[in-house]
Amino acid sequence: MTDHSIPTIKYSWLQGSFWMSFCIVFNYASMFLLSRGYSNSQIGIVIALAGVISALLQPLAAGVADKSRKLTLRTLILLFCICMLVCAAVLLLPGLWFLCNALFYGILLATLQILTPLVNAIGMECINRGISVNFGLARGIGSISFALMSFLAGTCIERFSTTAIPVLIIFCYLMVFTSAKVFVFRTENGPDTGLHREEAQQKKEVGNETPFFMAYKRFFVLLAGISMLFVCHNMLNNYLFQIMSYHSGGSEEMGIAAGLSAVLELPVMLAFSFMIRKFSSRTLLRVSGLFFTVKALLTLSADSILGIYLAQPAQMLGFGLFVPASVYYTNALIRPSDRARGQAFMTATNTIGSVFGSLLGGFLMDGKGVLAMLFYAALISAAGTVLVFFSVQACAGETEHTASAG
Repeated sequence: MTDHSIPTIKYSWLQGSFWMSFCIVFNYASMFLLSRGYSNSQIGIVIALAGVISALLQPLAAGVADKSRKLTLRTLILLFCICMLVCAAVLLLPGLWFLCNALFYGILLATLQILTPLVNAIGMECINRGISVNFGLARGIGSISFALMSFLAGTCIERFSTTAIPVLIIFCYLMVFTSAKVFVFRTENGPDTGLHREEAQQKKEVGNETPFFMAYKRFFVLLAGISMLFVCHNMLNNYLFQIMSYHSGGSEEMGIAAGLSAVLELPVMLAFSFMIRKFSSRTLLRVSGLFFTVKALLTLSADSILGIYLAQPAQMLGFGLFVPASVYYTNALIRPSDRARGQAFMTATNTIGSVFGSLLGGFLMDGKGVLAMLFYAALISAAGTVLVFFSVQACAGETEHTASAG
């Protein structure tokens, strides 16, 4: 092991443990709440409310991290981990009041989504500071960790019931907390635990910058298109258990399908450092937008569990490509003093998609069934793909940041 590889190893640990937690909290939310007596519509409301709260708090938390000298990205990650551990522990209490299940699981969902841009931003801040981090490799480790947790969770739930879900959440967030705790590097100025830009540079930027919303109007059109893609993406993921049940599957088949999609993301993640040197993040975002819709159409046309499995490879060039491409695109487009906030707005598209996808998906399934939900998911995704194609733009910082991709 060399000093050059240590930052990537540490960041891979953080990404891996975070995406394990994402799998168990988000993908198994529907199953956990069903087991506590909630209907599909009620589950949609819980997930949607959590999404609204997190969408409001994501830019706020990122803005604090951008401007504060005390509440750094790393510190915020540690604080949110403690919140997650407490909520998961409460869900293990016997005889918990019906509404408390929704309240504490909703907090888990909201906090998880607030954490996502912070985990991405801390990796990009390393790269911007000249610390050698292979973002694609680390995010690929996140995908394989997601897949492993999916297989593990499906087996544990089959054997021990949905009580295993809060236990696994506790395990995952102990891992996230530990990985964030050791995420410290030595720079020319000594140990760097916060990964903030130099204060003088920050003051220089703040004094003469255009307001964020005015400076990036086209960026917000892109976010609207991506939100539509994530309406579909979250319908397929939040209600995967119901989709598998429609095809006579169960929790084990659900775990296999979710695990497959995560494993298949890995080649793209590992190859991303090469891809970003050959293609612009603008082009890669367009490709990913197209494959979100391809997966939706394949899922809609599936007539068996095997058909659902065969739809998962589209995840490679859909969500698998979108995650690193969107992070690099935002990092290249947004000025340094607002990058954490830019990442938060990009991640908020997932959150907004979760809100509308959860609500619409739940009501469609209760009112019209699984096939109707899949049809509308594909239609919305296609509209989002069109918006993405016409709203991405060339980035002035593209050359500088793609050069440091590896």
